[in-house]
Amino acid sequence: MPRRIPDNVREQIVRWDGEGKQAPEIADLAGCSVRTVFNILALHREHDTVANPFARQPGRKRVLDTGDLIYLTSLIDAKPKIYLDELQEQLLQARNVDISLV
Repeated sequence: MPRRIPDNVREQIVRWDGEGKQAPEIADLAGCSVRTVFNILALHREHDTVANPFARQPGRKRVLDTGDLIYLTSLIDAKPKIYLDELQEQLLQARNVDISLV
């Protein structure tokens, strides 16, 4: 997987292009490939942003939301020695969230 180029570097690539620098020179300055420079410039031209607005968040979708985590925290605060299976059962009953302990 290629390394992620930070947004500030992407913005600098756009500025260098605006200053009239050529893509190979920009690639050397930014430490990336010429193709990456063209991709970033295309994103900026088409969407007026240096990051892909349609990119999905990496990783798996979270099973528990903030309310679930607050509920679990309150259960543990009320009963610090509660077992995991009891937490699972309480979460299912109170918040209708079924999680696996595995």
